[in-house]
Amino acid sequence: MRFATLARLRSTLAGILLACSAHSFAEYSIYNENDIKLDLNLTAITAGFENKDSWFGESKNFLGDKTDAWAEFGVEPGLSFEMPLFGGTAFSQVSGIYTNTYKDDASGLTIGSHGAADTTLEQANIGWKVSDLFKGLDDDTLSVTLGRQDYSIGTGMLVNDGGSDGGHRGGWYLGMRKAFQQAAIVSLKSKELVVEVFHLKNNPRHGGTQGDADGFNVEYNFGETVTLGGTYLRVNPDLKTGPEEPRVDDLDVYDARAEIRPIKNLSFSGEFAHEDSNTQVGADGYYEQVAYTLEDVPWSPQLSYRYAHFDGDHPNTPHDEGFHEIAYGYTDYGYWFQGEIAGNYPLGNANIDSHMVRAKAKPNENVTLNLFYYDFKLDTKTIFGTPVGSDHFGDEVDFTCDWQATKRLYVIGVIGALIPGDAAKQWVGGDNNWLYSMLYVSYTL
Repeated sequence: MRFATLARLRSTLAGILLACSAHSFAEYSIYNENDIKLDLNLTAITAGFENKDSWFGESKNFLGDKTDAWAEFGVEPGLSFEMPLFGGTAFSQVSGIYTNTYKDDASGLTIGSHGAADTTLEQANIGWKVSDLFKGLDDDTLSVTLGRQDYSIGTGMLVNDGGSDGGHRGGWYLGMRKAFQQAAIVSLKSKELVVEVFHLKNNPRHGGTQGDADGFNVEYNFGETVTLGGTYLRVNPDLKTGPEEPRVDDLDVYDARAEIRPIKNLSFSGEFAHEDSNTQVGADGYYEQVAYTLEDVPWSPQLSYRYAHFDGDHPNTPHDEGFHEIAYGYTDYGYWFQGEIAGNYPLGNANIDSHMVRAKAKPNENVTLNLFYYDFKLDTKTIFGTPVGSDHFGDEVDFTCDWQATKRLYVIGVIGALIPGDAAKQWVGGDNNWLYSMLYVSYTL
């Protein structure tokens, strides 16, 4: 690691730790009387990254500059309010986000930006909720929420992240912007049943794709053994296939999910999504997973295997067979950034077949360890329109350590390696192993 870079990363991390210590004894409830509450919220995150041979040793030639070391910082202050109203509770949230990236990150989006920092509005919503309306449901809550807000379905394979980071905004990896900029959600949630109807519009960075979606989501729990879910989306991508071409048709997206727990500590889960339009798109994406927890073994390790597939487009046909990413996001490691290197930088969730093997263990209640192996192959022998002679993109190994240092302070360490396959070598032009490390610190009021 270059000493100047190391010093900057250490300085950034130290600054956040000092800020955390200075605020750890403050009182954060601004007002709380007669069931009227006003709270101050704050999340601050920083992360430092050190790579060896990013983009397989060809980042300067492939992206335009070297991307082996950088740091990111983000902060989100906000207010939340609630009060009794009409037999229920009225609530509201407002927050803003500032992010900054120091030096160029491996996404390549900061190169030539002359400063990757931005402040944007995040949460800005109002809503009303009421509980225990329906006698046949346990712990039911009916709610209506309007405005800028977060929304997620299932594991986040289709819908989770309505914001967009990186580029001129900075904070690519931190991914703090998640709120949909225009949203209306009506939901009924209980122990057994979830029913949601929604309208969503995303919040892209400059040059990103603007789109909106209308749909509904239903989930049902059959006791402790089976959970089923289904979603329909009508997506307006609001993009064109070329400067003189007509806009892309609206997408109809049909999604089904299931998790089955036949015996204690064993689970099977999966999800299948089909995308269709009148003339242009017909594509599928899905995953299948099995997981087993060795409860009586020290550290209670959980072993899991997942296969995931997202269709690629066949360039010699007029139809678009490629799976279109909607608003996927992070809900756990590998969901749905597949691999700390591959999933965050060279690959997305289209034109890919992946095998993931995971071992998870908890040495104590505050520490979680993960070891991952990924095998990545292409569904069709193209990468973002570039033909390649092989379908083997590469293999990745990651180790992560999550530490809940205090009630408010959270620390993550990651090391990983992405070994290029013939497809990646041909696409990028390099054949070095991409070695990666990251230290992440967050503080939440």
